[in-house]
Amino acid sequence: MVEGARPSIAGGGIKMAIDMIVPAFPKAGVPRHPVERLTVKLKAKRRETPDTMSFVFEVMEGVLRHYPGQAVSLNLPMPQGTVTRTFTVASAPNLNNWFELTIKAAPDGYATRWMQEVLAVGDEITGRGAFGTFSIMYYPNTPLLLIGGGSGFTPMMSTLRWLSERGETTDVVVIQVARSKKDLLFREELDQIVTQMSTIKLFNVLSAPRKGEAWSGYRGRPDRAMIRAMVPDAYRRQTLCCGPIGFMDHMGKVLRAEGLDRARFLTESFGQKMAVPQDVVQPINGDGITVSIGAQSFDVAPDVPLSTSLAAAGKRIPTGCGEGQCGTCRVRLLEGEIEMDHQGGLSQQEEHQGYILACCTRPKTAIKIAI
Repeated sequence: MVEGARPSIAGGGIKMAIDMIVPAFPKAGVPRHPVERLTVKLKAKRRETPDTMSFVFEVMEGVLRHYPGQAVSLNLPMPQGTVTRTFTVASAPNLNNWFELTIKAAPDGYATRWMQEVLAVGDEITGRGAFGTFSIMYYPNTPLLLIGGGSGFTPMMSTLRWLSERGETTDVVVIQVARSKKDLLFREELDQIVTQMSTIKLFNVLSAPRKGEAWSGYRGRPDRAMIRAMVPDAYRRQTLCCGPIGFMDHMGKVLRAEGLDRARFLTESFGQKMAVPQDVVQPINGDGITVSIGAQSFDVAPDVPLSTSLAAAGKRIPTGCGEGQCGTCRVRLLEGEIEMDHQGGLSQQEEHQGYILACCTRPKTAIKIAI
């Protein structure tokens, strides 16, 4: 496939399957697909916005089974060493073992900038997937509200593509929030989906439109009045929200003020439902368990996942799924005892080598780790 090409139903190369691997929707008791190790080849790169690019990967080894909204992790062989990053899949599930990621590269996002600037069509890398519970598959027979901020719109796009391909009639309201018109994702494709599916309503919101930018839609940060105008019955919808942490927190407050039950508001941090946000875990000074990282030492709570308690102490470890599946938060245990309950994020060999996952590890004694 040439750079910039997209998978299509007709023609050669990677083809899209209409018969999906997921059970008919809606369906209760959705089974969990196993997380598999993957070798993938980059087949195409496509610029979406000035700082956002889509990557089409073909799975060369392993089988990727995923639901709309789930994520994969990739091992990126960067000059300073391999780093693992987790991304939500933007494409719909298909039978032909390819997937698409749409990734924003922030100025300080060295891994994502490497992907955009260095990773080339034809390169092969390894990864894991799929994982996470951020999917409409778990919420059958209910009206939906999908809210995506910036590149957090990718799981919404996976969901919409899947619904469209299946010809579903689910009642869905979709809100995409971007800074300016040039930052809106998938505009032409979204217009086509909305035209084909009368049960989907789409609203684009510009939070900080550029001076002089022509725009007749909603402007500013979504507030109660804006939500009430767009979604008068928001209080009764199962809501899935993805974007920066501050954006998700804000939308949660707005929707709860409109009467939405907290249990019906699911946020995405690559599958982690943030029941205990990092900002509500208080740092411990002198009365916790000591965690040593190089020359630094931190006191942490023994009953809180290591990644969360370290973040409260000011030390952040990159995390992905938050469920012990993706391997993003892998660190090496050098000394001490821990309790760990991962879900396939480490191989037996890695465990024997002393690796642990910070998102699902709790220290039992003072420990020393290497990042």
